[in-house]
Amino acid sequence: MAAEETKVRLRKVLVESLELSIGPSEVPDKGLVQTLGLDSINTIEFLIWVESEFGVEIADEDLSIKLIDDLDLLAEYVNSRIPKGEPAGDPA
Repeated sequence: MAAEETKVRLRKVLVESLELSIGPSEVPDKGLVQTLGLDSINTIEFLIWVESEFGVEIADEDLSIKLIDDLDLLAEYVNSRIPKGEPAGDPA
């Protein structure tokens, strides 16, 4: 899956999971934690949705603010965790 496609889906998941009052297109690539005022509860909730959306598991040792704060990094990580040869969640 292309990184840009993954980022579009991540933005949508972020807005839906946290019920943000902005649209997916307004979610920045970097600085998500500060820009959106995310706390530890928000970030865990978001990552649970990411796991569900993409059918991946985010390893505990990979959890970090850096991963959550940067959509490019998160998209790359998610793409690396998608099992090869399997569809990645619902493409809707």
